[in-house]
Amino acid sequence: MVRHPWELTLREFIEVVRRNYGIEIDYSSAAITASRFLRKDGRTFVILIEEDEIMSISLLRSLCRFYSIPPEDFGLHPEPEED
Repeated sequence: MVRHPWELTLREFIEVVRRNYGIEIDYSSAAITASRFLRKDGRTFVILIEEDEIMSISLLRSLCRFYSIPPEDFGLHPEPEED
């Protein structure tokens, strides 16, 4: 089954970024960047994304922004220009 260019796992994203941009990202720092934070009763819980889990579009877009990679390279619309 063929996936869309934005349907990537974290592992695939790291590989594409290394191959196409020469940026070395280790899994743990990408997982922390991509993690979700939940708060309950004044405590914070971190939920790390699994290496082989397909990322959401919003997560992929956030990683592109964090690593200064054009989202268009993954088939996403460009970020709106800020004034």
